[in-house]
Amino acid sequence: MNRVASWVGLAALLCLAALPAGARAASFDCAKAGTPTERAICKDPAVSKLDEQVAAAFKAAQGLWPAGNWSSYIRTEQRNWLGDRNTICKADAACLKQDYERRLSFLTHPSLKWMGRYVAGKCPADGVYLDVSQSYPDAGIGVELYICPNSAGNMLMQAEGAVDASGKLSFEDAGCPRTLTFTQDTATLSFPKTERCALGTDQRVFRRDPAKSPYLNE
Repeated sequence: MNRVASWVGLAALLCLAALPAGARAASFDCAKAGTPTERAICKDPAVSKLDEQVAAAFKAAQGLWPAGNWSSYIRTEQRNWLGDRNTICKADAACLKQDYERRLSFLTHPSLKWMGRYVAGKCPADGVYLDVSQSYPDAGIGVELYICPNSAGNMLMQAEGAVDASGKLSFEDAGCPRTLTFTQDTATLSFPKTERCALGTDQRVFRRDPAKSPYLNE
């Protein structure tokens, strides 16, 4: 009986050793890979390892904010990215490797928790929105303010910088000093109420839209 058990255990180890390296590293079961993209991930050890790393980074990212709509936002963003990955890269290992490296950079970015699309007013009727995305190559963020409903030629403001420990980003745009203050689901834009700086008020509160992602250029 013990001899049988030993042979069974040895056979299992040999089967495991015979599997491609990626099959043991991917974040999903390679035996159930059902798309060209999934099969390409399992076939390439480097891409398979990146898949595992991105999955771990995504899991960690979900805990950046304990409440509010962050969890919904980051899950939707990840789901949209997976759709783009499958559509654009398909089974191209080089494309997948590059895409995974960019994704890992995004999910591990020091300012990830501030990123997203923040809306004030009612889109598309009379609203404006802030797209907050990662800044390269440093740890800061890029900020763009648009009129709803889309970003075609209607940018009102653009800035770049690092958010401080209190959640503030101070910058100057077209000669006007401005401050963005971030909390869990809001970004408050403050500025002097002068002719140069006026946007109808000296402060405007934007709320994160959990269904939109500036990272994916939606």
